[in-house]
This record gives sequence, C-alpha cells and structure tokens, in this order.
Amino acid sequence: MAAQFDYVPNTTDFQSTADPLIIQVSETTAGPFFKYRFVLVIKDRNGTQLAKLKTHPLSTTNLAAVFDIGRVCDDYIGPNIVNGNATAGNILTLGRTGYDPANLVGESVDQFVARKFDLELYYESATSATADPTESSLQASTALFAFRDEFINYGDPYARGAGQFQPSISTDNFLSVAPNLGRNASVDVGGFGQAREHRIGIDQPYVLAWGAQPGGSLPSGTDTSPQYCTVRGYEADGTVVGTKNIEMNTVGGDNTPTTDAQAVQFIGIGPANLEEHATAAGDTTLLNIIQDADLAWYEVHLSTSASYSTVFQDTVIHRFTIDNGCSKYARKQLLFLNRHGGWDAFNFDQRSEESLRSIERSEYNRPRGNWDTVTGLIDWTYDGWERGVTTTNVQAERQITVSTDYVEEGYSDMLRDISVSRSVFLVEGLELIPVTVTDSEFLFKQSVNGQLISYSFTLRYSNRPRLK
Repeated sequence: MAAQFDYVPNTTDFQSTADPLIIQVSETTAGPFFKYRFVLVIKDRNGTQLAKLKTHPLSTTNLAAVFDIGRVCDDYIGPNIVNGNATAGNILTLGRTGYDPANLVGESVDQFVARKFDLELYYESATSATADPTESSLQASTALFAFRDEFINYGDPYARGAGQFQPSISTDNFLSVAPNLGRNASVDVGGFGQAREHRIGIDQPYVLAWGAQPGGSLPSGTDTSPQYCTVRGYEADGTVVGTKNIEMNTVGGDNTPTTDAQAVQFIGIGPANLEEHATAAGDTTLLNIIQDADLAWYEVHLSTSASYSTVFQDTVIHRFTIDNGCSKYARKQLLFLNRHGGWDAFNFDQRSEESLRSIERSEYNRPRGNWDTVTGLIDWTYDGWERGVTTTNVQAERQITVSTDYVEEGYSDMLRDISVSRSVFLVEGLELIPVTVTDSEFLFKQSVNGQLISYSFTLRYSNRPRLK
C-alpha cells in the first residue's frame, strides 16, 4: 500500500481560505483493505501539528479521497494592525516619529496575514475486519501558503491563487482594492500601465501591504524579487519633482523571508509616513519630493532595481493625488480591512454627524427623608432637592455618520469593501478608533443614473462611552 497526493494547490502562490482548499489523494495499490482511511496532518512551518484529518476512500473500487483544509487554515490567519517596529503603535505609524521612523517597512506581529502550512499524508488500515487499525509511516509531504482573499463569484469558475499579490511582474498588485480608473501612469512611455488611484491629504498616513513569499513566476524556493519601493513626485503639469528608490531591506523589510511574520510586509506610503521617515533618516531626496510646494501627486511601485524602467517593474503603479479638501466640514479618514486581507483608507469630506443612541438607564425609587438619621434630637424631615426616582447607571451607543465628497463611479468597489469589512477604524491623528459599519445594504451607484455620486455610512463606535 502507498498513499499519494494527486492534486494540491500551487505550493508557492498564496491560496485563499475563502473558498475550498482541496487536497486530493489516492491509494496506488488495489484493495481490498480493512478499515482503510487516509490521514492528513497539517502543521505550521515550525512543525507544530495544527490538525489531523481522516477520511475513507470514496469506494472499494475508487481508492481516492478529497480533503478541504480551507477552514483549518483560516483559523490560523488574521489581519495585522500593529507596527512591527514599535508595537505600541498601529500600522499607520510606520516610519513616523516616535515609532522607529528609520523603519518604513514592517512585518506582521499580532496575527499572520499569510502562513505556510506543511502537509503530511499517511494512511491507516487493519489486517482483518476485527483487528484494530494502525497508522502507516509518512507516505508523502508537501506545503502551501494561504491567506484570506475574497473570491467575488459572478458566475466564473472557482479561481485559485495565481501569485498576483506576490510581486514578480508588472501586473502584480499590493494587497489593495484601490481602483483602476482607466488613466495611464504618468510615465507610460514604455508601458508602465494604468495607475491605481488614491486621494490623500499632505498630512495623512497610508499603508500598503504585499506578499513577500515567492510567486508562481519564480522558481520554487526563490526569494521574493522586489528590492526597492520607487517613489516619483509630479507637479500639476507633469513635471517630475524627483525620484526616490527606497531600498526596503534597509528600512525594515526582508526580501529573503523565512517566517510567517515576513510572509506579508507593510510599507508606510502616505505623505505623513514618508516625510517623517525622510526627516529622521536624513533622506533629502525623498524629503524634497514630499515637501515640494507644487507637489500634485506621486506614484509608487515595487522594483527589482534602482533604475526606473518597466524591465524592473514588479507591481502595478499606485498614484497618490494630493487632496487637502476644500469642504467646510471636518475630514474623516477611515482605515479598513479590504477583501485581500490588507489595509486601505478613504477620506470622507462632507457632513458628518455624531449622536448617542440606544440610551439605557438603571433606576430605583428612593423614599425621600432622613429615615436613617432620626434621633431624639433630630426630627424626620426631607429637603426639596432630594430625588425619588434615582438613576444609578446610564449606557449608550455612540454613532457617527460620514459622507464622501462626489466621487467617480470606479470607487464603488473600494467603498463596497468598507460596507462589508470585518475591521474598520476612524483615524484620529496617530490613533485608531475601532468602529463598526451598521448599514445593512450597499447600493452600487452609477453616474449614468445618479450623475454626481456620493456615499455615506453610519458607524457605531465599538467601545461604548463611559458615562457618569
């Protein structure tokens, strides 16, 4: 008898736990066998056993079976919200003063966004119908990488991971849902492609994540290919302000990942992150870009070289357009966990309203009078300010409604991710305030129907206010 793997997902591309992670096995020797079962052991990369699954062959004539390990892997994967360089800070403090600003790149700390899982195949069988089964020696082993990535099914067949979030070619992406609005990157000469769009204030933070494990276009065991994060600034007329190639290994990154913490890495790429990092690191090139009075936007991508060429381009380009807002209302920035397990942010510049809802009071009826202090010298009496019905405790939920400015139709998918995100935060300076989206529906708006498009969300603060 000899059990074998017949099918496993790609062993280097990140596989999503949102859909079945199928492992197909079979027995190479014809039966009959007594009490035969396949045994699949799932371990982490350190060899710790996470689960042991057993199943029977499909029939006595079809000695094959299928395991779905998606749920098992999903239990060991989660979002990282902590700055790996200074764990007292959140992920948006990467590169910022007071949070190890020399390190602009961070690794996972509190949870692992993607993990390596080692799979071992055994079988168990008995020598007779009445004997106890015994487990075989190791028959075969393999491994895979898994992460959380929502597969939006619009009638398409099930799509397995293809390495698109593990940068190795110019069409790969960060773990971001920033939209492609059909506009070419500023230096499309040579085919840099169309940019993914962000709008951000000059004093605001942002963070992008990418899979640092090797992708499918790299040989198995090859280290991740990006070496640099390229930042190029532009004035409104397209004049280049400057170009900075940030060598990621010198600012907290690691392009030879060996741990689950390094499997997904994060870079603080907002103007606030870049400026404070550049100041602390004495990087005048980067500082001159961000502090240029005429900076209109800057574009970023990962690269294998400090040379600016599509030959070395390892991701699509993300464009950050400087938009300081012109609304009379205070800007509200939301940080949200997107469908790929990374973080994105969005600004809400129109009217916001805060309220206290679901107010609950605990009360009792207190008899007025000095019942406990009456003596031969003190008569019974009461004061007019004494309460009868007395409130002992008040509880309430704090809510805020935020509204976008008028936005292009292409932002609908990004805003849709806010409505269904498992983790949303209101950004207040260096702090993240956890909130929950309470809206029960999301309408995809189209400019052909609604002309100007605006969205609003009602958010409930996750922590109730402390009331006296």
